[in-house]
Amino acid sequence: MLLWFIIGIVFLVIEILTFGLISIWFALGAFLTMIFYEASLENQFYIFVAASLLFLVLIRKVALKHFKGNSKELNRIKGKIVKIEKIEVRGSNNFYTVYLDGKIWEGISKSNFSVGDEAVVEKIMGNKLVLAKKY
Repeated sequence: MLLWFIIGIVFLVIEILTFGLISIWFALGAFLTMIFYEASLENQFYIFVAASLLFLVLIRKVALKHFKGNSKELNRIKGKIVKIEKIEVRGSNNFYTVYLDGKIWEGISKSNFSVGDEAVVEKIMGNKLVLAKKY
């Protein structure tokens, strides 16, 4: 029982560090396997594999849809005009602070902007807006 608890904790730590819904299924499988502590280690292993696969198949699609968000939201943001409020230089890259719908965003662009310039949102990449020159 302690073995499966430790394995579950290890997979949870990996999941926290990766944020990709990669190992959470194995953590859930390990915690479920703890219930079967009286079974042989070989049978516990089979239970672990089966439970992990079951969690993966049943929950992953729903979880990904929930965490990835709604593509309509992305389409709503695409093409919006934003004003460059602040520029921060990190190494050789410029990062632009903009406001969109009352929220502060960090923007990146291949073009150079000055404070007060307007830019068009092309897309979202990670947690940053990709900006283009407004023509």
